[in-house]
Amino acid sequence: MTQNNDTSPNQKQWLSAKTIDYLKSDKRFVYPEAVVEAISTIVIAVHEDYERADNSIKYLLETIVPLLQNEPVADQYMQITRKALAQKPLIFQLLILMQDIDSRQRLDHSSRLFWLAIAMHTAALLIVSDRKTDTKNILMQFKMAQFSSTSRRVWLWEALSDIEHIDMSFEYILSEFNSLLEQKKSAFEVADELLAAHIKEKKASKGKSNENDKHTEKIKKDKADAKAKLSQIEKITTAYQSAHVLQKPRPKRKKPPKNIKIKAINLADNTSTSPLDSTATNHNWNTKPSNDAWGSTRDDIGHSATAVDLAFLDPNTEIYEGLTTSFEERIDHYEAPYVSYGEYPNPLTKNSIPLQTIDLSLQQNYMSQRDLALNSNTRLLSLAGYQALFAALNQDASTLPESETHKTCAGILLLSMITGLPVKSLLIPSYIGHPGIFNLDGKKYYIKHSLGITERSTIQTLKKEDYENHSDTIKVPLPLWLIDDLLACELPVKEDFTAYVANLRSSLGLPYLSVNRIETALHVVLSRYTPDCHRHIADIICRTPAPHAPAMYYSSHTSEMIIAHYKSALSVLSSLSSFDLTYITPWHKYTVGSGFALKIDSVKNIMNDMKVWVEQSINDEDQFNRTSIFVWFVFCLLTGVRPNNGLGKMYNIDLDMGWLIINDKPVKKVKSDRLIPLCPTLVRHLTDYRAYLIDYQAKHQSNHVISATIDNIRLGNDEALLKLLSERAPTLNATALKDIKRGDAYHMTKHIIDANPYWTRHFVRTQLENLGVSLSLINTVIGHEKSRQEVLGRFSSSSKADINRVASVFEQIAEQLGLTDIKIDYYTNPNHFGISPAEVDNANR
Repeated sequence: MTQNNDTSPNQKQWLSAKTIDYLKSDKRFVYPEAVVEAISTIVIAVHEDYERADNSIKYLLETIVPLLQNEPVADQYMQITRKALAQKPLIFQLLILMQDIDSRQRLDHSSRLFWLAIAMHTAALLIVSDRKTDTKNILMQFKMAQFSSTSRRVWLWEALSDIEHIDMSFEYILSEFNSLLEQKKSAFEVADELLAAHIKEKKASKGKSNENDKHTEKIKKDKADAKAKLSQIEKITTAYQSAHVLQKPRPKRKKPPKNIKIKAINLADNTSTSPLDSTATNHNWNTKPSNDAWGSTRDDIGHSATAVDLAFLDPNTEIYEGLTTSFEERIDHYEAPYVSYGEYPNPLTKNSIPLQTIDLSLQQNYMSQRDLALNSNTRLLSLAGYQALFAALNQDASTLPESETHKTCAGILLLSMITGLPVKSLLIPSYIGHPGIFNLDGKKYYIKHSLGITERSTIQTLKKEDYENHSDTIKVPLPLWLIDDLLACELPVKEDFTAYVANLRSSLGLPYLSVNRIETALHVVLSRYTPDCHRHIADIICRTPAPHAPAMYYSSHTSEMIIAHYKSALSVLSSLSSFDLTYITPWHKYTVGSGFALKIDSVKNIMNDMKVWVEQSINDEDQFNRTSIFVWFVFCLLTGVRPNNGLGKMYNIDLDMGWLIINDKPVKKVKSDRLIPLCPTLVRHLTDYRAYLIDYQAKHQSNHVISATIDNIRLGNDEALLKLLSERAPTLNATALKDIKRGDAYHMTKHIIDANPYWTRHFVRTQLENLGVSLSLINTVIGHEKSRQEVLGRFSSSSKADINRVASVFEQIAEQLGLTDIKIDYYTNPNHFGISPAEVDNANR
């Protein structure tokens, strides 16, 4: 055994006592004393045999066979029928079947005695851990294999190794189960594919013969048999792995010292804009490395205090009457810090073009390595390096004696590696196990963190069912044995860690190994080496600070998907070790993410209500403003832009080619233009709206203010397309046009949806991910790309062709919302407009 090979007398006595206590505490059945003693003896015999160096099962059988020959089960309990067995507890049924094998002198079935004893010992370990489902599974599957006569059950004996080839070790037995599991998975997949192909062929031939039906039924039966066998070995393997986590009493949690305050993890509270230390903004090229940088190697550029210009970090957002700026919106307006070199080593550098060119290359290299994660990045280890490191930490943490300091160091580093928790935090007294961060009650251990999503208003027109997400809590499961070990040990000091990391660096041949690389390993593996995963999921699981991962607050995910990605990442990490992953099981199903992302059907209903609202306009001016607001919402829903003032300048909209260049952070000190494709439905709405403006101009030619504004729009000048009729201009005594502000859209539609129109951005971000758009394209289109990496930036990570293809996805959203079918007839009232659509087309020419 690996993790549970400590068979000291104390542990054996403890397991025996726990088993006996459990049997005697059963109020539904009174076990005879001889049965209790026999079960306990078999459990301890298996436990001891795991420890023997020769891996022989001879000694185990020498204990079990004489025990069964003494017939601990009285004759009155030895009825081997379905009804008689069902009246007794499963572990007692297993003992009855074992005694039946011995009493009939079926020596050819001695290997069955071994496997039934293994099942009984596994059940005892699971009973101690209170794993009721796994306990029932391991006992029931072996019971049915012995009791049943059907091929779906008895195949197990033919598949498992016989007594001559069995090694008494955890690794061997687990490999036996895993090998059978893979075989049955393959068999089931083949049967499933065969049935699917047969059904397809049957539909094509339209055959209805009895012979064809019989063949179909046979294939279905074969698939059902394959599925039953797969289920049987799957339950056995899972139960065996679950049992063989280090079994010992859990230590009591210590209360944290009164002078130490530990807060629960809330990413909304972590508003740090840079992971660098406080010296980053006052960089001095002549300073020596900090003595406290114990997590880094010498000359480690990943830990050097690179200067950051903080002038771009203020989340300047627009303010509208009656609207509160949420945390999510503030995060959305953060600008990624620019990396600069502060005070140059030589002032002449600033005035030298060649050196400036070199400096630019250095900045490009820094960004490409940090953000694009190239394989040349010395801040990262290779995948093989991470796997070798994980195997070493797991080995030391699980097998070293408790007296070894390196065992505790390995345990803390392993915990950091599988959770992303900072090592310095884990070294705070009573941090591990603190109820604000760790949940150690019940059968599962996990850490939890809150995204810090702003709570929705209780006075809104929307219901809870209209929203995609109902939680902002992320749970990361933890192995019980590791946490129990760390709770029981004394925390090591810094010198111990330094020595242990240096030892790992040497023994593994990883010169770049540092504590920081261990802390970031999970994020790297999730974002780079886990199938179907990406950086966004890694940010969520690893608690990336809010300003560095705004996308966390603008999307939706299921708890099952997040836990599946996490388990997959640990599978990649642990490929070179025997790390047990059975503690990772599905949580209660719920959706996690933006608190303002609406469901597609809810948004469709909202837009239908707005359409009716426009159609119920009472006069020209009322219809103009309602039509403008409707198109404004369509624009936001089919582009994902930040709904700000002056949205969509005409000289940035190309309706013929279907492009939009937009800078929807207009109050920022630095421009952040990006490119967004326009889908056909949006192009049609914008084209119709422009025609509507021209028609309005034709009917109000005497208003020179409106006419001049619409001329600018028609000619494609620096003028926002979407307009509202404003109050009378005092100097001209005439109605004017003004840009639509978000506050206008909110107040005019409050009776339909009482929510900040910023919800449109949350909706689009979520839908793009639901429709399978890649993370890099979503970030580029939605405006969450890294600084200077936008499609129009110097170091773009996407091409214009890639972005143009997202237009088809926006068109899917338009179809789902019913916007492709909505065509508001702007010219239905001849008394108001007096012009036909054909005349409008002529005016456009």
